[in-house]
Formats: sequence, structure tokens, C-alpha cells
Amino acid sequence: MHLPDELNSRLIKQFGAIAARTMLLAMQEKRLPTFRVNTIVATDDEVMAALRKDAIQFERVKDIPHAFIIKNKTDKELLAHPLTTSGKIYLQGITSMLPALVLDPQPGETVLDLCAAPGSKTSQIAALMNNQGRLVACEKDPVRFEKLKHTLTLQGANAEAIHVDATLLHHTHAELFDRVLADVPCSAEGRINVNDRRSFSFWSQKNITEHAKLQRRLLRSAVACLKPGGTLVYSTCTLSPEENEDMIGWLVQEYPLMKPQTFTLPFPSKIGPHKTATLVPTNTYEGFFVAKLSKSNH
Repeated sequence: MHLPDELNSRLIKQFGAIAARTMLLAMQEKRLPTFRVNTIVATDDEVMAALRKDAIQFERVKDIPHAFIIKNKTDKELLAHPLTTSGKIYLQGITSMLPALVLDPQPGETVLDLCAAPGSKTSQIAALMNNQGRLVACEKDPVRFEKLKHTLTLQGANAEAIHVDATLLHHTHAELFDRVLADVPCSAEGRINVNDRRSFSFWSQKNITEHAKLQRRLLRSAVACLKPGGTLVYSTCTLSPEENEDMIGWLVQEYPLMKPQTFTLPFPSKIGPHKTATLVPTNTYEGFFVAKLSKSNH
């Protein structure tokens, strides 16, 4: 099976022929399951003891706290395991864990997860805050909103789920939040599996353009919801510059108060303009993009 020619050409133009070839090989592999320990209700030691008891082979992920790779079970088997059904662990891709770590929320702060369903990052933020402070999680779609509520309940996360269009949230929540995570809907190029046509059947230049329009509306709302002095993290699981580097370029031009911040990641990344970071897909993790900005006081 092959990717659309237009997508192939874009990747070669963006990353070079050799890097694009390496990426395409990584996009053909099935990655091992990964999860993080839900520190609200469990400890790493408790989880590791349960894994050893059930002869489940694991490896800790270097430089990501509470993250594990499983070597001899499938995602489906892990989803049925008591550790998952009791909320002690949460199956989550490695790169999906990065935005909350870059956001670095602190106990007692007021934090917003702008596009929250199914609750992966919201529950991780709650754990990083030790369940202390105010955490608001938005979701517009009614089915995804129910998934969000289920995740937060199962994980024991102290978070307020609100069923709302996040592009309109600033009308009621202007300058309320110390930190905002905008992990936005995107064209999902970083999650493509070459062997699964469904993972790229939606891909088109039009799809990218439509997502970019929505992302700008979401970012306008995110900036308006952020307190002066607050921190915004923007992330996608795509490789498309229109939704990534170009989006941050637009943001800092549109809002001069928003200043890009330096941050570190545990994996090699391509550092772009405005201190952004792109992770290309590997056989361990999906492609990802993240940027961190602060809102100056004047």
C-alpha cells in the first residue's frame, strides 16, 4: 500500500528524501503499547508489581515520568486488564504525554484543556497538579463529551468537564487561566499507518486548510482565555507546516503579546522558527508538534 503522491511529495519537500524514506518505513510498523501510571490513584511500584505478577514484560520510557512500554501484550489485552479498568494506568501514546509535561501545570493553578476529549491529557494534567486547583476541560461533540466525562471519573481526576464550543469559551472565561493547553484537531499526518488505508483516506490539501481555519479560531479563544503572564501550549499530531510552524508564525504576528518560550523534549526534534519542536514518526512513537508561549503583561 502507498501514500497519496501529493502527500509523499510534501514529506520529501519538507524533510528531504532520506528522512522522508525513514519516516515512511516507521509509518509501516506497528508500535508496542504504551501507558502512563495514573499517580492520582496508583504508584509506579504498585503497577510494576502487578505487571510482574501477571508476567507482563515492560520497559520504562527514559525521561518521561510514569511512562511504560509493554512488550508481550496488545492494546486490546491491556484495555481489559484490571490495572486499566480500575483507572490505575491509562493507555496513551508516548508523544501524547508530552504537551502536558511542556505545559508544566502546578498544584493550585487554574488550567484549561481547550479540546479535551477523550481526556488523556486532562487526566494527566490533573495528576501533575496533584488534583489541586481548578482544571476545566472543554468538548463540543456530545459523544466525545461523554467519553471525556467517563475518563475523568475513572481516573479520579478533579476536573470540570464543560460541553461547549471552545472557540466561544472566551466569552465566558476571559483571562481566567494560568495555563492553557490547545491540543487541537488536525490532519493527523503523524498518526498515519501506511498499511491502514483508513489512517490516510481523509488526507487532502483541503482537509489541511479546513483544519488550519479551525485552529486559528481555537487559538484566538485560547489567547483570550489566558491571564497576562500565563502559559499557552499548542500541539498537534500532524507534520503539516500550515497547521504547525505557520500557525505559530501567524499567532505571534496577530498577538504580539504572545512570546515563544524555550522548552526541552526527551527525544530528538526538529526545532523550527519561534522555538517550535517537531517529532517525526519512529517505530516507538507517532509524529508530533508542540510549541510553548507566554502572554506578556504589556
